[in-house]
Order: sequence, then structure tokens, then C-alpha cells
Amino acid sequence: MSIEAESFAYGSSMYGGRPTFALTRRLGDDAGLTLYELIPEDLADGRQKRFSRANSNRTLTRTGITDAIPDAQEDSTGVLDLSNVGAPSARTPNDWQWNDWCALKITTLSDSRQQAVHRLVRDVLNDSGIDTDFVMRGEGSAVLSESSGIRLTIAFLAMKRLQKYEKLTTVADSIARMSLEECYYWHAKCRSPSSPNGVKALRVLLADHL
Repeated sequence: MSIEAESFAYGSSMYGGRPTFALTRRLGDDAGLTLYELIPEDLADGRQKRFSRANSNRTLTRTGITDAIPDAQEDSTGVLDLSNVGAPSARTPNDWQWNDWCALKITTLSDSRQQAVHRLVRDVLNDSGIDTDFVMRGEGSAVLSESSGIRLTIAFLAMKRLQKYEKLTTVADSIARMSLEECYYWHAKCRSPSSPNGVKALRVLLADHL
């Protein structure tokens, strides 16, 4: 893995196993699946500065943790009760403080894009031991490990601008088959300030032949 990939892989190994991504399903006017990265405020500030230094027009859409995960309840000490949130079966993510953290919105998939990504989302949640009903039925949220979040990140970004359903499903299925190393590589390419065309390159690789 390159140094650049590591710099964008803020995640579980660095923070004692805590989840570093969240997936939320909303209905109504904001209907869709929204993916967020959970990150310390100072690292979010540093990432935005790197975009500015690279003369990138990309900005970070930052929100509070409880706005990204509406089913989470925060106590006075900054500890979140995630008992109503889907979480990997191997850990109970209720022991960490989040008062110096924020959520970065990656993107929202709705309508046909949301339908096309469902199988990938279900597979990722099942592999993590997360009950899929949290984000597949009604409104709800799930928190994800770094590796799960990175796989969904490249899928959500690559599918965001696509229209043709065949291309959407091809992208989702192709990313489902990627190795974790490939996912980390494309995650760095898609989100790095020095790779402004990373998402486009991934789309071309996976779906330009259709």
C-alpha cells in the first residue's frame, strides 16, 4: 500500500478498533443511502488543507456524528449509545468518546443507484456480521469497519454519476469481487487531492465498455 493510500485510510487499526464509517438509510425528501466517514476534526482540517494546496475545487461536507447517525444517542460526556445502530458483531462500539470527531459525507445514492448497490451493501454487512435490516428496511443506520467502508466508498463514488442500470450493476459487482488491496488502492486514487480524476478512471475501468 502506498504512503498516500495510508494517509487516507483513517480507520480501525489507528483507533483501537472503533468503526470509522457509517451508512444511513433515510426515507421521504432525503430518501437514499448515505455513506459517511467518521474522522477526528483535526484530520478533517488537514485533509481540507491538502485539497486547497492542490488547488482542488473539492470541499468536505462535514456534519456532526449524531446527524450522520440519527439513531445514536450522545450522553453528557460525549459517549454515544449505539445500541439502536447496526454494528459489526465482533465488537460493541459503545466505549469511545466522539466529541472531537465529525462525519464527512461521501455521497448519497438514491432511486436506481440505490437499488443497484443493494446487493453489494448486503454482502458487506453480512460479511461484517451486521443485521441488514438496519439499512435495508425503513430508516436506520449501521457503523462499519475501515475495510468495509473503503469498499463501499469506491462503489458509491463510482456509481454517483452513472445513469445506465447495466453500468451501475456492473460497477457494484466488480467492486464486490475486488481484493481488499485493490479497494485500498482505488480509495486512495479516488479521494486524494493529487488524483483529481481517480473516480473517472475507476468508472472507465469498470464500465466504459458497456
